Amino acid sequence: MTQPEIDLTQPDAVRRELLDDDRAVKDEFARHLDGELNELAEVLAACFRLLPAINEAANRLQTQRSALVAGFAFGVLDDLVISTKLMLSGKAPAAGNVMRQAVEGIAMSMLCSTDELLVVEMKKKQTPVRARYWEKVWSGDSRTQGHLAVTQLDWNAATLKLNGDGVARLRHARNHYNTFSHCGTLTIASRVALDVPGMVYVGGHFDPAKLDAYRVEMNERIGLCRVLPPFMDRLLATMPRPAGRPLAAAQPAEPA
Repeated sequence: MTQPEIDLTQPDAVRRELLDDDRAVKDEFARHLDGELNELAEVLAACFRLLPAINEAANRLQTQRSALVAGFAFGVLDDLVISTKLMLSGKAPAAGNVMRQAVEGIAMSMLCSTDELLVVEMKKKQTPVRARYWEKVWSGDSRTQGHLAVTQLDWNAATLKLNGDGVARLRHARNHYNTFSHCGTLTIASRVALDVPGMVYVGGHFDPAKLDAYRVEMNERIGLCRVLPPFMDRLLATMPRPAGRPLAAAQPAEPA
């Protein structure tokens, strides 16, 4: 695919680029990754089929904890859709950044799924700090920022009775997408035409020389969607009985 050169020193050209829907780029992705797209559609649809039961349980319980669990669960699937749309528009760094949020959302939803005290902070030579994670999220505690969630899930895997393989898959995904979320050599390479010296891309693009990398990204999403149903089943299993406090009036139970 040969993309037209754009003179971005001209305001009209900039405006056209900002409003461009990247249709030609998406068509190239669809043509080269048809099999992966079909597979991702199947596994992502299976995840969406599990969502109504979680939402219904949260609506029935009307607690802060259930609201957080359902909110994070929906956010994970929404982030997967948005990230993939960005990728299929040729915007790899932005797509990877949103994927990191999806991974963090899985961890945060699991951490919010219990009233048990969980480790929220662990420092050398100090006693681990435990608290009800969902209460700290609700109150905006800095120890529940998303970038900490996968590590905290690892600390609490035994308490939450989580499968080690699933947590390891999240760690792998987080580490992979960390490189997309900050400036570095990967973000430079994502904007350079690999087979055409001196050519750089602004906005969305499809580069045939990056096809193997595109397939890796699609398979990352497929793999993550395959481990999501067990996580979502676990979330639902924590919600049938009332827990937490009413949405209108909850106070943290722990001073941690």
